[in-house]
Amino acid sequence: MRHAEFIAVTEDAATGFAMLLGSADLETPVPTCPGWSLAQLAEHLGGVHRWARAQLLAGGAQVDEQAADAPLSDQQALAAWFREGATALVETLRELPEDAPCWALYPPARASTWAKRQALETTLHLWDATEALGIAVPIPSRIAAAGVAEVANDMYPRQVALGRMPSLDAVVVFRLKDAAGVEDATARPVIRLRAVGELGEASAGAPTPADATLEVSAQDALLLLWKRRDLATVDARLAGSRDTLERVLSHPLVP
Repeated sequence: MRHAEFIAVTEDAATGFAMLLGSADLETPVPTCPGWSLAQLAEHLGGVHRWARAQLLAGGAQVDEQAADAPLSDQQALAAWFREGATALVETLRELPEDAPCWALYPPARASTWAKRQALETTLHLWDATEALGIAVPIPSRIAAAGVAEVANDMYPRQVALGRMPSLDAVVVFRLKDAAGVEDATARPVIRLRAVGELGEASAGAPTPADATLEVSAQDALLLLWKRRDLATVDARLAGSRDTLERVLSHPLVP
C-alpha cells in the first residue's frame, strides 16, 4: 500500500470510530481490550493519535506528548475530542513529505512509518469497537495483510530487541488465502515468522522449512497475531505442528 492510501485508511477508520462514539453506549465493555469500556478505548486511541503527531512534528527527537484529558462522561464532547486529534494527525501526515525524518517505533524513521502504523492501529481499534457492539466491520484484506506483515517484519523484531520475548526457535508461515493479489512493499500473500538476530534484523540465508503453515484469511491472521482470536475461532487449515503454532502465538509478538 502507498503512503497516501495509509493516510486515507486512517481518516476513514477514525471517521467511523467517531460516528460510533456519537451514538453508542460509552460504558459498553470491549472484550478484545480487557478491562476497557468504549470510552476508555476512545481515550487510548485519541491519545495515540496525538502522541504519533507529536513524533511527526519533533524532527527526529522522541517526545512524550501528554494528551489533554478526554471528556469521558460527555458523549458528544468525547466524540469531538477524538475527531479533533484524528483530524490533526491526518492533516499533519498529508502536509509532511513521506520521507520527513522523525522518531518512529521501528525503521525507517520517517513519516511514512507513522502513516502505516496509525492506519493499522485505527483500523484494529475500529474493529474492536464494532465487535463489542455486535456489528463487527470486516477489515479489508489489503490492510489486514499489511498488518500481518507489520507484525512479522516490524513489531515482533522490536519485541525481541526490547527484551520482551526471545527470538523464535521455529518457523511459522501464514498463507493469506484472500490476499493472492497483494504483493507490494507493505504486504505479501505469504508471510513468515522466524528467528531474528540480536538487533531485530531478519536472519540471513535460505528460507528454513516451516514447522507450521496456516492457510487463513488476512483478517483472521491479523486477529490471531494481535490476540483478538484463537485457533479455535478462525476458519483455517493447518499443515505441520499445532503445538508449535500455539507456542509461537502465545508469545508477546506485539506490544
